[in-house]
Amino acid sequence: MVTPSNSPAPVGGRGDAAGLPPPPGQDTVVLAALTVGVLLMGIQLWLLTIALDLYLGGQGDRVWQLALASGLIFLGGLLVLWVLGRRPRLRPLPPGEARYRSGE
Repeated sequence: MVTPSNSPAPVGGRGDAAGLPPPPGQDTVVLAALTVGVLLMGIQLWLLTIALDLYLGGQGDRVWQLALASGLIFLGGLLVLWVLGRRPRLRPLPPGEARYRSGE
């Protein structure tokens, strides 16, 4: 039985947001990033296959271009991870100001 004292940490390992719903659209952004990540991994595997084929075919001088392209794809993946890991910077609310405004 899961009780509040031994409940699992939320996805992402951030315990400070436990109990709060994710911001609107976050699921869509994470799914899009996952899709782009899988696509980039497929492209890198294809580049590796082509590079190995060129190397074994005696055209090793052209492999560096593919290695550079693969490195750029890797850096793009790191950029996506960095963007997903960012947290919005919110200014603290002054005392007495309501967090959510009811129908005014």
